[in-house]
Amino acid sequence: MRCFSVALFTLLCVISGAPTDAADPERVGEPLRQGAFLFSSPRLRDPNFLHTVVLLVTYGKEGASGLIINRPTDVPLDQALPDIKGIKKFLKPVYFGGPVSTNLMLALLRSDASLPGAQKVLDDVYVTANRKILMDLLRNQNPDKTIRIYAGYSGWAPGQLDREFARGDWISMDADPESVFSDDPSKIWSTFFENREKIQIRFSERGSDHTVSPGTVEQ
Repeated sequence: MRCFSVALFTLLCVISGAPTDAADPERVGEPLRQGAFLFSSPRLRDPNFLHTVVLLVTYGKEGASGLIINRPTDVPLDQALPDIKGIKKFLKPVYFGGPVSTNLMLALLRSDASLPGAQKVLDDVYVTANRKILMDLLRNQNPDKTIRIYAGYSGWAPGQLDREFARGDWISMDADPESVFSDDPSKIWSTFFENREKIQIRFSERGSDHTVSPGTVEQ
């Protein structure tokens, strides 16, 4: 977990090519794109992605990659990175970002200003594997509000995520920074589907045949 890989960051940048064709009408939710949330379907039984919410950090014809945002581990950051001094004040644990390269670490950062060496994902959210950027931001007065650290990432070969999406394994929704950096992201998946089920029941009681998904994720 101690290794920050510039090579991995380069890989993430490389696969952020032009978007693939628009999602077909049968897919559920918003089209796939960088900066979207992927909610795993309740029927998806892959243990790597069971009840997960993935933030897509790249998406294009070369493939896709993302970070699972709702799986905190029991590992504190100062234990994962014992060679970085003065980070005991960082209270958030390391998160499990995905099954690929779990010995590598990435960070999601929130910043009003652009961050050289980091790739913008959406709004004021950036992803990086740059150790210096992370160390500088960890010295901020309130890093728990602006930084999340992930061990490993989630990756898909060209066309793989599109196929999974088309068969209903994922629901894509617009992502928002408040959910990514919420105090307890572990609740996002269950809250989303509880709200979705309530909306479906309400519309069913009104005699509607339409299924409606909420456009935002409640905290």
